[in-house]
Amino acid sequence: MEIETKNFGLIDIEEDKIINFVDNILGFEDYSKFTIIDSLDDDVFYWLQSAENPGLCFAMITPIDFIEDYKITLTDKFEERLELEQLEDIIVYTIVVIGNQGKYITTNLKAPIIINSKNRRAGQLVVQEDYPTKYYLLSEDSE
Repeated sequence: MEIETKNFGLIDIEEDKIINFVDNILGFEDYSKFTIIDSLDDDVFYWLQSAENPGLCFAMITPIDFIEDYKITLTDKFEERLELEQLEDIIVYTIVVIGNQGKYITTNLKAPIIINSKNRRAGQLVVQEDYPTKYYLLSEDSE
């Protein structure tokens, strides 16, 4: 299927690459179909592109690449909604915000995006662990 995007133009996505959000992204409850676009320039950033809204796209990272001991606990209800059979099937991302014209980059460790790699069902879960909503990956002040 073809998806029109604001940032990447017209892209062709295989149907089995569509991710269905059963627990939608906070603040974006009207959109449930997305795909992931790998960054062409590096292995750090990924793009969560809406299949329903060309202008809706989130930058993401895999948090374990930055926080070695990042661990979350899924609720039984969340596991059921994703139809998760085993924890090894999940892929975890966090949404990135680039602020003040690139002077800082943060990620939300408190509400990761979790995808069941077997059936492509996904959701955003506010986790019980004590993680910040703004974890600084880069800040001009830290240089």
